[in-house]
Amino acid sequence: MSSPPGLSTLTTLALVIACAGYYFGAGMAICIGYHRVISHRSAVLSKGLERLLVTLGLPAGTPIQWAGNHRFHHAHADQADDPHSPRDGFWHAHNGWYIGRKDVLPCVLYALAGPLRILFDGVHRPRSNQQHVHLAPDVAADPWYRWVSRPGPYLAFAIAHVVLFFGGAFYLFGWAGVAALWLTLVAIFNLGDAIDSVAHIVGEMPYGGGDLARNHWVLGLLCLGDGWHAHHHRFPWSARHGLERGQWDVSWRVIASLARIGLARNVRVPSAEQVHRARAGGPEAIHVDAA
Repeated sequence: MSSPPGLSTLTTLALVIACAGYYFGAGMAICIGYHRVISHRSAVLSKGLERLLVTLGLPAGTPIQWAGNHRFHHAHADQADDPHSPRDGFWHAHNGWYIGRKDVLPCVLYALAGPLRILFDGVHRPRSNQQHVHLAPDVAADPWYRWVSRPGPYLAFAIAHVVLFFGGAFYLFGWAGVAALWLTLVAIFNLGDAIDSVAHIVGEMPYGGGDLARNHWVLGLLCLGDGWHAHHHRFPWSARHGLERGQWDVSWRVIASLARIGLARNVRVPSAEQVHRARAGGPEAIHVDAA
């Protein structure tokens, strides 16, 4: 492994490990905290652990807005009022819906902005896409989520996130650390956004129905299990998305491990019979409660 200019091999290895840890931590915060736990209630975590994950994932958006919008998406997937369907254009689905744009240049700049996107979102996200927050009354009932979803606290957390992680990267690794973490953050944002865009365009559709959700093995691996998107749309309440042999689902493995040590309970997964009936077009092919 060749080292960046000014960094020793050992320091470069430490930087790679740090970026991998950031990637994995962000993935767990979003895939488990935001997605499977507070949006779909597919498992119940200890309250402290749940809040910790969601707080670490705050650059993804305010918890109430994120959950409400995601639940609406499941209820109207790839229909005319879906907030982020590729039927309205790839870039709109990928990230343009966050900023109200469909033209390529603003969406590409937003996709590459890394920490600048976090700071922009710190101001923008608590004030945008709020039309579905009524679908997340359970999230809004939590005083911590209600507080961090307010514009002032959310901006403060956005600034703190950038200062802590990018300041730490610069302190430990110099500008090479900032560049590496920037690229890692760009990958995190765009892989998450690809679930709304690519995973509704490319991949396998093992079930019937009107939505375009697909299973794609690359996104299944890189998005820590969330890329098994057709399974997720058929069983949105399931804590496990990789339902078949060979469909590696890191987020599910973590949830199962948490359950074994008593930090997760009420973990919901479909039975083999439910999956079989869904593939055959039986009753399980109908979307069960999105929340």
